[in-house]
Amino acid sequence: MSSGFEVMSGYIIGGGKLIDLEEIRKRVEVLGKVSKTGGTSFRLVPYNQDGSESLNFDEMYPTVYFNSDYSLDFYVSNLKYEMVTRFIEKLSDVLGVPIDYAGVNEGPSTEDDQKKLEKFLEKFGGYHGRGKKQNNLS
Repeated sequence: MSSGFEVMSGYIIGGGKLIDLEEIRKRVEVLGKVSKTGGTSFRLVPYNQDGSESLNFDEMYPTVYFNSDYSLDFYVSNLKYEMVTRFIEKLSDVLGVPIDYAGVNEGPSTEDDQKKLEKFLEKFGGYHGRGKKQNNLS
């Protein structure tokens, strides 16, 4: 028996420190249609992989709800897991910060977040190109 929508939770590591909701909203507009859902929260209905708005479930990305606490809700019913993870990687690239996600959100772990954020920033040259390597120029 299905409950209608299956939701995969996640959160934006560095949300509120490295990137705020307004900047997130502006950046994700390239991925699909953005609409306000209440308060500062908003929803992104992404374009299909091929860029069209057709309903081909094999090529669809998940709808994402961005919450004011920088948590995310991915609506994944009837979608391929590969498409979901591919979209999360795209979303992370567009935002410039890592996204942590799981089937059941147990909440953020500050120590784990810091390690993931440091690894991400080091690997990709940092937020807007300001990585650790540039900070150690002495």
